[in-house]
Amino acid sequence: MKYSVIIEEDKLDGGYIAYVPNLKGCYTQADTLDELKQNIIEAIEVSQEDKPQINNSLFGIWEMEVSNHATVASY
Repeated sequence: MKYSVIIEEDKLDGGYIAYVPNLKGCYTQADTLDELKQNIIEAIEVSQEDKPQINNSLFGIWEMEVSNHATVASY
């Protein structure tokens, strides 16, 4: 089964964070991308054991900057 995996750089602690939006509680972190890939595969396998999930396609990701005084967010 295919899953969309979101990968973020952890600028606070270093390394990387990955999570699967369609699998509740399915996330992990690691120091390298190779380690992250192994960790997220294991997290997906564990999440699949818990219960079947609906696999919606990832529609998109917005990176937004919102001013404290803006009435409209720009993206």
